[in-house]
Amino acid sequence: MFKTEKSRALYERAQGSLASGVSTAFRKSVTPTPLYFERASGPYLYDADGHELLDYILAWGPLILGNNHPAMNEALRKQLEIGYSFGAQHQGEIDLAERMVEVLPGVDRVIYSNTGSEAVQAALRLARGLTDRDKIIKFEGHYHGWMNNVLVSIQPSEEQFGVTTPMCGGQPSAEYADTITLPWNDLNALEEAFKQHPDQIAAVLTEPILVNAGSCMPDAGFLEGIIDLCRKRGAISIFDEVITGFRIALGGAREYFGLEPDLSTYAKAVAGGYPMSAVGGRKAVMDALDAGRTTHVGTYNGSPMATTAALTTINVLAEPGTYERMHGHGYAIRKAIEEASAKAGHAVVTTGTGTAFSVHFGLDNPPRSWRDVLKADAEKYQRFRVAMLEHHVYLAPAGRWYVGAAHTDRELERLLPALQEVIGAL
Repeated sequence: MFKTEKSRALYERAQGSLASGVSTAFRKSVTPTPLYFERASGPYLYDADGHELLDYILAWGPLILGNNHPAMNEALRKQLEIGYSFGAQHQGEIDLAERMVEVLPGVDRVIYSNTGSEAVQAALRLARGLTDRDKIIKFEGHYHGWMNNVLVSIQPSEEQFGVTTPMCGGQPSAEYADTITLPWNDLNALEEAFKQHPDQIAAVLTEPILVNAGSCMPDAGFLEGIIDLCRKRGAISIFDEVITGFRIALGGAREYFGLEPDLSTYAKAVAGGYPMSAVGGRKAVMDALDAGRTTHVGTYNGSPMATTAALTTINVLAEPGTYERMHGHGYAIRKAIEEASAKAGHAVVTTGTGTAFSVHFGLDNPPRSWRDVLKADAEKYQRFRVAMLEHHVYLAPAGRWYVGAAHTDRELERLLPALQEVIGAL
């Protein structure tokens, strides 16, 4: 039986001073009692009750190198002795910007911020400042941070399809009045929206792979269609690569799909666990800042610790064979889940890539959008996830898995028998 006594005591203590007992609401849903961790190493977490857990959440994506990577520790140790923050310029900002421009196809310039939510807002401000338009388009199931203008139609019910719906209380309708929500993988719906709102749409914002809601892959031509429609209609195309950036390829979705939207946002994996985000894009769009059409500010933007972490992460990921190993590890897991499920008589599909994918019980075909994901057997996946925790494998809710550079064949040897046993007993 998986023990949680010490984590439960810490959680009860936290509720006395920390509102809701956790620092972000999403963590509350991972385990019945939120787990408290004391240390971590590579792809392993060590909780307050003494368990060693094999980690396929990776801090919800950022820990692409795992914990305590020697190159990261050494680089940060050196920077720590120089200074934490200057509130002014430093060479590390330039070094990182030049490296990002080098590895991200079609990115001419970048700006820095600290979280994915901030990066998305910076990209939208750039788009609005350049186009002098207010309306934006997002898609059902896509999560773009916790700001009110995009925290809509995140997990809509069937009754809410086609209606821009806030996620929670405290979201004034005026703040998302200019946000249009559409079904994903539907170019006809996008074209119709442009017709209904001529010369009003500033940007189309999309995850290039819908990792946040089922790891749905784009239909052939869909992402290209977004970029083409935006250019024809004078809008800015934005890929939200907070998850896919530096995770599915060194050049992110731009490299993976061979596409160049106007802007892309980056966070999570870009700095290997440190708070760091960025927006990258074409010079013509980024020039809106130099022209004074809008602005970008933030006390911690481009802090020395964050830029050091990001530059180190990118350089480690650039080592030959890194992405081949990570994707191979993930595809081996997907194959094992599918084969064990077929043997046990469970309908299942896995979707996404090798480094970020989702598992859907109860589906026979890969979902194309949130509307399809909603039909999966979420309750069965929850039982699977809880049973995997008994085998000391730590998984995220909603079927999502992250694979990083610290995962090796040793972890597969531990994981695969557990998968077969759990799926066979479901």
